[in-house]
Amino acid sequence: MKKYLLILTIVSGVLPSLGQTFSGQMFVQQTVMGLQKGYGLRYQAYEGLGIGILFQSNGKISSDPTGNPFPFYGMEAIIPLAKYDNLSFFLTPKVGFVNKYFFVLIPEAETAIKIFKDLSVGITAGIRARQSSAGAKVILHL
Repeated sequence: MKKYLLILTIVSGVLPSLGQTFSGQMFVQQTVMGLQKGYGLRYQAYEGLGIGILFQSNGKISSDPTGNPFPFYGMEAIIPLAKYDNLSFFLTPKVGFVNKYFFVLIPEAETAIKIFKDLSVGITAGIRARQSSAGAKVILHL
């Protein structure tokens, strides 16, 4: 996770300084592995293009091998597709590691609605382990 935070810090220094936003996100996602909860940090430029780091799992991570929470540590790209007033559509592909060993690429799309200046809610649709996944998220613009 420290590597991802370092990459995010470097990228945030390279991207244009006008109109940049940092956002924190909390989400739930129904996948083939069950209901997963997660959180992340995003950096977006004024145009909406951005990068983020995230973590998600089914529950508490423990050293017990019988209870597998399928932890996912990864990065996401935020690519704007369309925007209308407070409604935005993004392509948000994710890459990372599941269970620290398996590298995965997760194609995903997101629709976000800005409720207040600093708060958005969103819904996501994607593919996880060759099965469809859907989720909801709360995004706090820092």
